[in-house]
Amino acid sequence: AELGYNPRDPRRFGSGRDSSDGLEGDGAPGQRRGTSRPPAWDDAGMAHDRIEFETDVFSPSGLTLLVDGTAQSHVDPDDPTRLFFEYARRIGHVVDAMKLPGEPLRVLHLGGGAMTLPRYVEATRPDSRQVVVELDREMLAVVLARLPLPSSADIEIIVGDAASVVGELAAHNEVDAFDVVVVDLYTRLDAPAFVDTPGFMAGCLRLVAPGGVLVANVADAAGLTRLRAQTGAVARAAPSAELLVAGDPSALSGAEEGNAVLVAAPDGVPVDLVRRLLEHGPHPAEVLEGPRLDFVLWGAC
Repeated sequence: AELGYNPRDPRRFGSGRDSSDGLEGDGAPGQRRGTSRPPAWDDAGMAHDRIEFETDVFSPSGLTLLVDGTAQSHVDPDDPTRLFFEYARRIGHVVDAMKLPGEPLRVLHLGGGAMTLPRYVEATRPDSRQVVVELDREMLAVVLARLPLPSSADIEIIVGDAASVVGELAAHNEVDAFDVVVVDLYTRLDAPAFVDTPGFMAGCLRLVAPGGVLVANVADAAGLTRLRAQTGAVARAAPSAELLVAGDPSALSGAEEGNAVLVAAPDGVPVDLVRRLLEHGPHPAEVLEGPRLDFVLWGAC
């Protein structure tokens, strides 16, 4: 794994290798800070065969990132606090419940997409220190050319496999722990098999700071197979951690496909989180925890 760039403070992690085609600078790939900004994006002239942006019909500035025809992310460059996808809004509520409002956080994002959540954290909590791990270098290049990150943002991008990077970070003595670790790893609609393993989840939890949380986007078919697997992996990795699942009731019942947000809190769920998830939507909203979560996932024992 190697660091692509940080708009504010370029650094290297791991092997320390500098990539000649790295994502470095204040905007486009290969452009270093201090040089002129890239020309304005031309959708026709810069069309890509597998990566595209679709205009949001609900707002004048929203964009949906599609990779190989599948919607991966939604972002509003004019208002990065606008989280359109339901699971992203729920993860936003988790971020909002951490510490005092506006207080900088340290956040690890496993999966980058259009950088929707890193942009949200930067907009709502300036001076936060963030690390994004993304495997698809080609997608990153297109995203950062189309939608450059703010030059003031302290966001490090590591191009590499999340499982390997988590292992490296956990073994690196100089790496600070994170207030929030976000797991959102998908290729099209499929998550890598390792996200269902206790070993991977244990590595993620080792990177969580005292009082911090692990939060995962779980896109599931009807029946809750993936949610059971990921929740079980977290429970085996950290049996004492408090667990919480939020989502649409139809999805959490297993009746329909949909996204659930899984939260694991080794030191306890943030005090205000359940209220935020229930009151601030998207609606309808349901939160499962404790014996009710156990019953929904595993039934009567």
